[in-house]
Amino acid sequence: MKITQKQILSEGIAMGKVYLEQGHRYVFSEQTSVSREKSLFLKAVRQATEQIDDFLKISSEEDREYLTVQRLLIQDPVFMKKTLLKIEEGALATVGLSGVLDEYAQELKKSGNRYLQERFLDIEDAKERILNQFAQIDQPQMQGKVILVAEVLHPSFLIQHRKNIVGVITQKGGFTSHGAILCRQWNIPYILSPYSFPKEKFLIIDSSKREIYPDPSEELQKTYREILQGLSKEKFEAVSHDGYGFWANVSTNQELEKVMNYGFDGVGLYRTEMIFMNRQRPLTLEEQTEIYSKAVLRLKGKPICFRTFDIGDDKQLPYLKSSHKGIENYLNNPELFETQIQALITSNIYRNLKIMFPMIYRKEEFVSLKNWVLKIRNRMNDDTPIQIGMMLETKEALDHIEDFTEVDFISVGTNDLIEALYHIDREEQSQRMEKYWVDLWKHLRRVVEFCLKNDIECSVCGELASVLSVAKKFFQIGLKNLSVAAPMIRILNEAYREEVLKEV
Repeated sequence: MKITQKQILSEGIAMGKVYLEQGHRYVFSEQTSVSREKSLFLKAVRQATEQIDDFLKISSEEDREYLTVQRLLIQDPVFMKKTLLKIEEGALATVGLSGVLDEYAQELKKSGNRYLQERFLDIEDAKERILNQFAQIDQPQMQGKVILVAEVLHPSFLIQHRKNIVGVITQKGGFTSHGAILCRQWNIPYILSPYSFPKEKFLIIDSSKREIYPDPSEELQKTYREILQGLSKEKFEAVSHDGYGFWANVSTNQELEKVMNYGFDGVGLYRTEMIFMNRQRPLTLEEQTEIYSKAVLRLKGKPICFRTFDIGDDKQLPYLKSSHKGIENYLNNPELFETQIQALITSNIYRNLKIMFPMIYRKEEFVSLKNWVLKIRNRMNDDTPIQIGMMLETKEALDHIEDFTEVDFISVGTNDLIEALYHIDREEQSQRMEKYWVDLWKHLRRVVEFCLKNDIECSVCGELASVLSVAKKFFQIGLKNLSVAAPMIRILNEAYREEVLKEV
């Protein structure tokens, strides 16, 4: 027997027994006293935070970005204040915090702001983590290699049990959800399926065939064991790709080891905002210069593109005056912006460092920021060449792409651009994009033609570059530079072989 599925969020093959993630039962007894419920709530938040801190100490770099953002969500002072107020009004600690976080989640879900919409599942995950501290019965200990079956994938649960989970099947999810991104980084196959599988049932997942095999025969198990044994010996290394750019998306310096070991051409997106997270003060010029310089030196002359801090909307910091991402963020925090630019200019040791601005809407915004950077460089008496470009992720910028003749490079952020064009949030892109592909390719061909005409480097750094069929289409329309998470080098290799070399 086999079950064919359409929605694949992460490619791969897995074998194992089903582990059902069914949540916990929580304490909903009558309130004993306001002071006790407050104490229970504060204790749960403290324990959840300590749990995250423990994970941060042992987690890989791929985990830390998500954990850091979730830590900020859990410790949000507004959330704390609102929950304590509900408890004072007579609510149980569990009911109060659930109510506040549910209000947040619903507001985000219906928000017209695409950044806030992305945070819906993050809020759900944060609620689950805190409520777990109230659980009467713990989940059974996970043993051996398992295939996780759940309604939704909570990234924190995946991070906690990463050593055991070899495959994931959920009823709900999206290609650009944090859980799907983590699965792709760790080569864990992830399939959406409406079917329910009982615990302990043995399954095989094969994403290439879009199939799930419940209770496979001994012969089929043997076949897949041999396939998995061969895959385990596969090396993560870029194939020769003349004329094409294989670049990496990173958030920390530690990830640069993979960039070098896997043979990437450089870094297409360094998310600098992540070095500011989980800090109560801004980094000094010296601290930032040390981080950026180490990154540049580690790449040994390969290009590296730093995105200026992309904070606001969904990411808030106590020392930052932020409302929306983009130029407003920098105008509201000029000292922080200037400090970052000075550190980046100082770190341009090999003269091939790139600075990229996110969330650009109009030509005037880009020109203003570019001139600001050049003024800082002149003030530093530095004449080192530096490339200055932009992420293309807004409908306004796409509609007026021909105005952006002063950019040195453009990197297409497909996640946000697709939301802006078609009003499809990240969680639903893989399910609802089918009728929009033709229109998207038309827009991107126009961008490619504009860049070729004006000798502007063009690349893609969004999550869609990690999808084999989409990566091949990018190559077809002339987008030859793709930037992905380091483990996705195998997708770039396969796309290059099948589309450019025409090997099957």
